[in-house]
Amino acid sequence: MAVAAEDEPKGWPAALIMFHLAQWRGRLRRSLTDHRDGRSYEPLPADIDAFNDAELPEGAHVSLREAASRADAELVTLIGLAALDGPFAWGLTNTSSEALLRNSYIHPRNHIAQYLKENGDERAAQELLEATTSELRKVSAPPSILGAALYNLACVRAAQDRRSDALDLLEEMAPMRPDLRTAAARDADLTALRGEVRFQTIVTAP
Repeated sequence: MAVAAEDEPKGWPAALIMFHLAQWRGRLRRSLTDHRDGRSYEPLPADIDAFNDAELPEGAHVSLREAASRADAELVTLIGLAALDGPFAWGLTNTSSEALLRNSYIHPRNHIAQYLKENGDERAAQELLEATTSELRKVSAPPSILGAALYNLACVRAAQDRRSDALDLLEEMAPMRPDLRTAAARDADLTALRGEVRFQTIVTAP
């Protein structure tokens, strides 16, 4: 993240975002290492939001440089562990490569886009989410990963008042990530679509 200093940013400051990413990369690294070595590994917390809220105060005094350095080091190790790709159940993912993509590609980009949006650069946030979807399509990303990107891009299209495009994306996403259909029904970023018949069909489908 190319932010050297901040003056009262809205939302999480850059250093805290990098601390958070480093923590989750470390968590995945430990789980992948245990899995590789035949040991039981720690599952994801039942309530991730509450878990994050409890952990974030630890990063309050960690500098951006320190947090980013740790996050980068964790990523290097993760790439090596995931290169052996194989079955690995971790949350919504089923292989080590899927877990790495979700943990260290989708997750960081979601936080960076949110940071940009909250701090007045919505165009850059939208461009980042558009690029994410495009890049994942090019590499034929697994459905669980591409589905999350499609959902995020649908929110972008709704904000741009491109309702038909947003609905197309949600319809494409639905079979990939059924869990996000429930999220869509209450997502404030999709409020503009709630009166659409297609939207109601998506969020109420069995």
